[in-house]
Amino acid sequence: MAIFKYRVKGGPNRTLDGEIQADSPAMAISRLEAQGFTPVWVRPADGSGIGTGSASLRISRQDLLTFTRQLAGLLKTGVPILRALRTLREQTTDRSMIRMVTELEDRVRNGGMLSDALGAFPRIFPPLYIGMIRAGEAGGAVDEILRRLAQAQEDEDEVRGKVLAALAYPGLVLALGGVSVVVLLTYFMPKIAALFVHSPQALPWPTRFLIGASALLVHHGIWVLAGVIVLGFIVMWIWRSAYGRQALDRFLLRLPLVGRFLRDADLARLARTLALLIETGVPIQRALDLSAGALRNTVLRQDLAAVSRNTVQQGGTLAAGLKNQPRIPLFLTHLVAVGEESGRLEEALTEAARFYNLELTTGVRLITNLLEPLLILLVGAVVGFVIFAALLPIFEIGRVL
Repeated sequence: MAIFKYRVKGGPNRTLDGEIQADSPAMAISRLEAQGFTPVWVRPADGSGIGTGSASLRISRQDLLTFTRQLAGLLKTGVPILRALRTLREQTTDRSMIRMVTELEDRVRNGGMLSDALGAFPRIFPPLYIGMIRAGEAGGAVDEILRRLAQAQEDEDEVRGKVLAALAYPGLVLALGGVSVVVLLTYFMPKIAALFVHSPQALPWPTRFLIGASALLVHHGIWVLAGVIVLGFIVMWIWRSAYGRQALDRFLLRLPLVGRFLRDADLARLARTLALLIETGVPIQRALDLSAGALRNTVLRQDLAAVSRNTVQQGGTLAAGLKNQPRIPLFLTHLVAVGEESGRLEEALTEAARFYNLELTTGVRLITNLLEPLLILLVGAVVGFVIFAALLPIFEIGRVL
């Protein structure tokens, strides 16, 4: 047996580190899960042996999707697992993929299960992925599990692509507006300010403000940039801390339109993940823990952990637990209740995921339609103020004359 270091979640705000003896990372994960913990990462204690060099290996989401989809297709046609892995290794040219598939092939050839082999790559395959593969191995349906994992990732990537596409144009408008303001302040404004150096007339406050901002950027621009960078690092540090991330997520959920959009995105992810886990035979409590780890918003993640801790572990129904969480909409609660009563919970969750995906599409369209004209007005107002402040003294001089 080898010794593995681990980090696990023992509750919504409780993280534990320690060591455990096991034959493989996957077995260590299984033992930690049996103790009621949710593994964050598991790696060899001495940095050698099983998983050597695997902890830092990374591949892109697209490469992971391609691997999952192709492996599912090969297994579906009856290709043995070793031959399927060898085929994937031979057809790829990416070094990280070759290294990963080679190690997977070696571990399976030495008698290991695919889920055990995947556990050597904690940064590539999350506990949700490994848990579903393990469930597929128990039921003899690894190919179907892989296909569903690929489909779930494709659905999530589609939503993400829609969001990025919707934000591309507003982002471009904001960037061009910022560049325009900087150019006006650092190039044109100093030339205009030189005209009023010896003017006996007091300059209007908009012009004085603009001249001051221009002088700050021209003479101390490097320090302004350094301040912005430092502020950015401070914001990132606060955002990555547990308290800061929770406060930010709570604030985002309260924003009009944006809060509902972020909530619906996580609810779609929750319903889709939970449906897949329940359909593959994962116990409801374990399925809730894995699904909570897939959520982006820490506040909703804590709500789901509370459902598992206060309701499901006590023998209550999932619908009863969701009903006690004010941030979970009644629509999802009612769908879950109907699914539990009819014994078709996974179908009800799939329908909920489809509904929230539709809501996301509508929300993206609405936010885009509102954001684009608002940003154009904002940029126009800022550029207009700069031009107005620069020309205002000329108008006043002409009026005096």
